[in-house]
Amino acid sequence: MNPIANNGVALALSFFLCISFFPSLNAVPDITPTCEKTKHKELCIGSFQESYLGRYLPDNANPKLLASIIIKIVVNNASDVSRNLKTTVLEGPVPLTPEARAKYGICDQEVVSAMKELDKVRTAMEMSNRRSEELNMQAAVANTDNCVKELTQVETQLPDKKQFNEVLVLKQLSEIGCWYYYCK
Repeated sequence: MNPIANNGVALALSFFLCISFFPSLNAVPDITPTCEKTKHKELCIGSFQESYLGRYLPDNANPKLLASIIIKIVVNNASDVSRNLKTTVLEGPVPLTPEARAKYGICDQEVVSAMKELDKVRTAMEMSNRRSEELNMQAAVANTDNCVKELTQVETQLPDKKQFNEVLVLKQLSEIGCWYYYCK
């Protein structure tokens, strides 16, 4: 056999042997036991599976690591919801009554406030200030709940349920973040 071919075969064999000893880079750890403790199990599992961050969790990840990742997922989702509220509803061509437009505006302010609270949670986590983490997480959940309440008041006037459903998912993700803090 040609020496170049021998090197190629050896290289391929070495590659496959190495791969067999490492877990798949695309494998998602089983976070089902953790998500079963939350109020929204399926959303929890789906969020970790869809998240780039959730793919690289070790199977035995501690609750603090899981909490930090779910908070990042919630922040990313909140940012998307706020951007969608602004571009498609508040600044977009969607025909709304003045009351519905005002409710959307209040909802967007609540989403922005929730993002600020979640940033405070991350800061408190870095400083290991458990009480501050809990209070700020509760405040973020309250903000998303207020947003849902505002839109519920004008639900019949909404031309599209897409944004309303996005806000509901954001609220549920915030509640998932609360499992670590035992939010009331």
